Amino acid sequence: MTSLNEEFAKFEKSMATIRSKLSIPQKIEMYGLWCVATRGKCDRPQPSRARLLEYGKFKAWKKYEHLTQDEAKKKFIERAKSILPSKL
Repeated sequence: MTSLNEEFAKFEKSMATIRSKLSIPQKIEMYGLWCVATRGKCDRPQPSRARLLEYGKFKAWKKYEHLTQDEAKKKFIERAKSILPSKL
């Protein structure tokens, strides 16, 4: 049986190979989940809204920070499973 960390690593790698095929909303969602899964709660100050990319990443991370790291890993895997078949 595969551990959660091993399964997460497998899907993390798979998602990296198709990143360019993802829609912007999919990229944002997966980034937010990945941040919580790998780093935990957001520890960065909110960037200026004028810095669109940085602000978008910040918001994505904050959106999922209510999850534990394991919950975020499970949700990342769940979303990856639903995205991957359509992108391969």
